Amino acid sequence: MSNIIVIRGNSGSGKTTIARKLQQTLGEGSFLISQDVVRRDMLKVKDKPNNLAIDLIKEMLFFGMKHCEFIILEGILANNKYGDMLKKTLHTQHKVFIYYYNLSFDVTVERHRTKNHTDFGINELKSWFVADDFIGIDGEKIITDDISKEQMLQIILKDIDYNNLD
Repeated sequence: MSNIIVIRGNSGSGKTTIARKLQQTLGEGSFLISQDVVRRDMLKVKDKPNNLAIDLIKEMLFFGMKHCEFIILEGILANNKYGDMLKKTLHTQHKVFIYYYNLSFDVTVERHRTKNHTDFGINELKSWFVADDFIGIDGEKIITDDISKEQMLQIILKDIDYNNLD
């Protein structure tokens, strides 16, 4: 049985950093799916409803469920674009852990400024920002401004019972 870990939220909230640290910690057998890599790098499509990345992410999730102990999906994964696919795909016998960064815009900007490289600025962040974009999947955990990146990693590791894995 796979453990599916979904980390979603606004641009600049720290999702990719946490997902990469999590994969590094989990090691072999962990599969990281990054929405930006699939959408921008692999398919070169805009983030709009019914874009090709939605179906490819779904197929990658199925692949991970079949072959990997841990699947980490990270990205904005906006409800109006990815919500239906996530609800249908994550309704499985696998263990699903879903986290939504519901950070204030100010904290999002602050975290964005800590990035070494970025191809967008505060104006773009503001135009993309959506508050309270919950998916509504059972067990969805809301991550707030007061939770640091280090604390976030520990929350996930505790939730998946990392210290008691065989």
